[in-house]
Amino acid sequence: MKKILYIATTADSRNRLDGETIKCRLLRDYLRGIENVELISVDTDNWKKHKLKLVFLIIYNFIFCNSIVVSSADKGANIVLDFFRKINTKKNIYYFVIGGTLYKNIKEKNWNIETYKRLKHIYVEANQLKLDLNSLNITNVDILNNFRKVNKFENKYKKSKEIKFVYFGRVIREKGVEEAIKMINRLNAENIICTFDIYGQCKDEYLQQIQEKFNENIRFHGEIKPNGKKEYEILSQYDVFLFPTEYPGECLPGALIDCYISGLAVIASNWKYAKEYILDNENGKIFEYKDYNDMYKKTKEMVAENVIQKYKLKSVELSKKYNMDILLNDFKKEIMEEKNETF
Repeated sequence: MKKILYIATTADSRNRLDGETIKCRLLRDYLRGIENVELISVDTDNWKKHKLKLVFLIIYNFIFCNSIVVSSADKGANIVLDFFRKINTKKNIYYFVIGGTLYKNIKEKNWNIETYKRLKHIYVEANQLKLDLNSLNITNVDILNNFRKVNKFENKYKKSKEIKFVYFGRVIREKGVEEAIKMINRLNAENIICTFDIYGQCKDEYLQQIQEKFNENIRFHGEIKPNGKKEYEILSQYDVFLFPTEYPGECLPGALIDCYISGLAVIASNWKYAKEYILDNENGKIFEYKDYNDMYKKTKEMVAENVIQKYKLKSVELSKKYNMDILLNDFKKEIMEEKNETF
C-alpha cells in the first residue's frame, strides 16, 4: 500500500466554492480512488488560524508517507515546499499550481528558486507560465490543464427568441460582473433582447451594492454546489458565458471548463492566458482587457454573425481536453511506479 501525503486547500470545515477549493477537492477524490493508495489529507484552508496544528499534522504524516502532493495557492504552497527543501527530503514532491501568478511571486518576492527546482514535477495550467518558470531555470515543469470529473447529465437547452447570457463563478468586482450588467442593459435598450443570470457565492456586503442593478432581465440565483452533474444541467440552459474578468490571478478558470462541458459560447476578456483556452472566433469572442466598449462590440458581432450555435458546439468539442481521468493518467502511473524513499 502506497501512502501519499496530500497537502491542499480542501476547506472541509467551510462552504468554499472557489476555483482553488474545487480543484483541490477533485484531486483529493481522484487520489483516494486509486487502488493500493492510502491518502493522508491535510487541509490548509484558513491556515493562519491553525498554524501549530498544521505543522504537527504535516511533520507527523510526512514521516510515514512515501510521496507528497501539494495543491495550494502560491504563498501557502511556498511555505510548505520551502520547509521540505530545508529538511532536504528525498521523497518525491508533486506540486499542482493554483492560478497563474507563481512566476510573478517568485520574482517579486524573491522566493528561493531551489525550493522549486528540487521538486519531482510542477504542474501548471498554461504554456506561458511554463515558459516563464523555465526562464528562471526551473525546468521540471509540465503543462497539466485544470480538470473536471463529469457525471452523466441532461442537457436542458431550449432555443428561444432572447439570447440567454450567464455568469458562473465567484461574484466579486474583479470578475467584471457589473460591467456585464451594464452591457446587458445596453443591448436590451437597443432591442437586442437578452437575459443575464448570475450564479455563484457572493458576500453580503457586495450583494447589497449590486442588487439594485438587478431587474426582470438580470437575476442573481446564488451558489450552485457542484457535483459533476447539477451545475451542467443548470448551465446547459444558456447560450453564452459572459466572463469579463479582471482578476489578476486568473489562469485556467474551472468555470470556463464547466461552461464548455455545458455547451456555451464565450465572451471573455483577454486576460494573460485567455488565448490558450479560448479559440477566438471559433467558440467565442475575446475582447481587449478592461475595454468594455470592445466587449459590447464583440458581443454585437457574435449576435450579428449568427454564430452562437456553432460556438456552442465547438465548446463541447473543446471540453474533452479537460477530462480528469485522461489528464491525470500519466501522473497516476508515475506516482505508483516510483521508488519509496525513507526521508
